[in-house]
Amino acid sequence: MDTLLPEPAAVPSHSPRTWLRQIHSGGQIFETCPAWCTDNHRSDDSGFLDDLSHGAHFNGPELPVSDAEHGSLPMPVFAGRINVDPYSEDPRRSVPHIHLEPFQDEVMECLDPREFAAVIAQVRAHCDRLDEVHAQLVKARAEYR
Repeated sequence: MDTLLPEPAAVPSHSPRTWLRQIHSGGQIFETCPAWCTDNHRSDDSGFLDDLSHGAHFNGPELPVSDAEHGSLPMPVFAGRINVDPYSEDPRRSVPHIHLEPFQDEVMECLDPREFAAVIAQVRAHCDRLDEVHAQLVKARAEYR
């Protein structure tokens, strides 16, 4: 029996871009972006080898967070970036990894697929718990009246 599998989620793919890069210590090298890289690399035409990174940002939902001075402000949560630093000596950075911002200005760096899956599982479990709390709130409000 054939099982129909869902189509994989569409991931934007860009044609790999190649450019000539001047190396600060002398010489030059042709750089090529991975197909998934969405960085513009406008200022990456020269520099140190390890200054280069490739990446693709992903947005997170914005939640209205209370602010004493401004009332409520939108705060992005769980935004981040798929990233690779191809010339890094750190093996965690020299392969594609996730930089995740659980909330603005706080970063979980260099998550590999296993670590990122663990974060997703924790968040999913917490959302299940929030569903339970929501049901408790609905019940509490009904009893309160």
